Amino acid sequence: MSSRQTPDAPFSGFNDLQRGTVELPLQFFIDVLPDMTSLAELQVTLAVFRLVSAHGGVEAPVAEHELLADRALRNAFRVDGTPHGDSRRAILDGLERAAARGTLLRVRAESGRRTASWYFLHTVVTRELVHAIQRGAIAPPRIMWTEDRPPDVSADPPTPFFLYEQNIGPLTPMIADRITRAMDDYPISWIEDAIEEAVAYNRRSWKYIERILETWSQQGRSDRSG
Repeated sequence: MSSRQTPDAPFSGFNDLQRGTVELPLQFFIDVLPDMTSLAELQVTLAVFRLVSAHGGVEAPVAEHELLADRALRNAFRVDGTPHGDSRRAILDGLERAAARGTLLRVRAESGRRTASWYFLHTVVTRELVHAIQRGAIAPPRIMWTEDRPPDVSADPPTPFFLYEQNIGPLTPMIADRITRAMDDYPISWIEDAIEEAVAYNRRSWKYIERILETWSQQGRSDRSG
């Protein structure tokens, strides 16, 4: 019999901390959690932390199909009787939000006609790992292989967080917060284009990027379809 309690039953307390712990970085609580407004994003992000821990560490990728099939995660969205299809959509929505925020790195693995999505926790190490895989410097982790053959791996287009860090300057918590807020106000493509324009004019600051976005919002965009 499962030890999982019903939503109406009180929790009986943690009773086996030594055997079943998952490490979460302090930065998650300080820089990420306060900005999360989506329960789906929070549930999915925590599930990825749990699964990478079970797979051996933060460098391990997690398959999208594993997240969609994860019983604990599905149950998290069905406590109020949510149909299975809705829990699937909620998980995919949470993954989309986490990838856009930059807490997860999403890659596509192609093996013949099969394409699968995989997620890494975003760290300095996994970012370099993904770049090395894309360059062909190293092979993808074996868990991503199909029939003993490595897949062709491509990453999602860089998020605004990546683009800022690569082209403007260090991604401080304050800047990350302002980018997150901008993502609520403008299309992500606008933010990416504004960063590109700031680089083109050698005006590498978030204030300049914000002015570009405000101008486009007030006056429209004549240079791009946006």
